Amino acid sequence: MFPDTYFHFSPTFIHIPHLIMNCNMHLPRMSASIALVIAILCSVQLTGTSAFSSGYSESTLQRLAQASSLSYLSIDKMASSPYYETCKLEPIAQVIDSESESGATIFRASDDESNNSAGAAHQQKLVVACRGSANPKNFATNLKFQLVPATRLSQNILPENALVHDGFQTASVGLWKELSQSLEKLVTPESEVVFTGHSLGAATALLCATHYKASYKGKGNPSIITFGGPKLCNSVLARHLRNEALEGCDILHLVHSSDPVLVNNQKLWDSLGFENVGVELECDPHSPVVFRAGENCLPKKSPFGNFAWNIVDHCKYMGVFVGPRI
Repeated sequence: MFPDTYFHFSPTFIHIPHLIMNCNMHLPRMSASIALVIAILCSVQLTGTSAFSSGYSESTLQRLAQASSLSYLSIDKMASSPYYETCKLEPIAQVIDSESESGATIFRASDDESNNSAGAAHQQKLVVACRGSANPKNFATNLKFQLVPATRLSQNILPENALVHDGFQTASVGLWKELSQSLEKLVTPESEVVFTGHSLGAATALLCATHYKASYKGKGNPSIITFGGPKLCNSVLARHLRNEALEGCDILHLVHSSDPVLVNNQKLWDSLGFENVGVELECDPHSPVVFRAGENCLPKKSPFGNFAWNIVDHCKYMGVFVGPRI
């Protein structure tokens, strides 16, 4: 579906912007640099396998960013976007949760040869792009950041003290109810499904993927690729999602150091005990580049420390504008 050279990531959790590697335990700050080097040597490699099964090219990631961008538009207006043709994804359904007003669009890969052959309906590759904040209710959802028991994520068994962002959990429950009705008609055991999204959509994408895997057992593992997404749960739930609920799923969070929402909220999220679920990598906001060892150097840090102020930079990922249109 997405030809090119691919990234391959092991389940090891690499947090590049802050030079922290977490293998389901907390490492001392003094050893973070050594741990990072070990993690990169052991976990990052290039491979030529399927983009959906084990790797993600930069062009793949850019196309997913474009799908996330298109999800801010109604289907009838998508053709007016320059990303409509370049992402080569056909919008086939769009849903909105009436209570939280969170939304998502289901795309099918229009360049997938299997879609034009016999049995295509059983082999299709789907992208579920969850929309970010686009209205007052969405912004209110973001502000409900207290951690509450994660009892509404389609999990039969949860570890004690597994906590999640209140607003995101509620939004994902309503959005999944709408999405599941459309996906039920589309998904087969051979389907390859990616959940993606930006900002609020990144959070609902990950949690909807959790609902998806619990509801569609035996139909393959979804991938989760997000852009500018917030942290959304505590370490207990993060470990449960990585090792149990989303076991076998690729989970990748694209971020960049100019994003004011991420940079300016890190201390708040850390103080509240929030933790990322998957692999976090820094990308370029203006071009389809992911910074990785041996090829691209990480962007230079300011001698005055991290400071991001332009809210528009929150909407720039991989050379794509991902945000609401005025």
